[in-house]
Amino acid sequence: MQIRYKLFTLAMLFMTALMLIGCENYAERTHKSWVPPPSAPVYDDSTIFARIASAVQSDPVLQGTKIDIKVNDGNVVLSGTVKNDDQLTRVNMHTWIVDGVKKVDNQIVKN
Repeated sequence: MQIRYKLFTLAMLFMTALMLIGCENYAERTHKSWVPPPSAPVYDDSTIFARIASAVQSDPVLQGTKIDIKVNDGNVVLSGTVKNDDQLTRVNMHTWIVDGVKKVDNQIVKN
């Protein structure tokens, strides 16, 4: 019984040693051509606002509408009035197309 215990302990120590040898720092083994990926672009609220406002103002279908745009940390709140569903859809589309927009709360109403 005592011999089995010693053999079992020896086998466990051997397996533990093999496992620890296999645990290396693989960062040192990274290929020299690897470069970290670039960080994602950051969009500030004023840029997001300007791009949405420019798109809405330059759209001929939306001429004459009163749209209020508020941006806070990429979250956009739209309010105001439009004449029809097409205008409502176009404002929403112009907002979602802008890079950096995370969420759109569309509170626009039809007249």
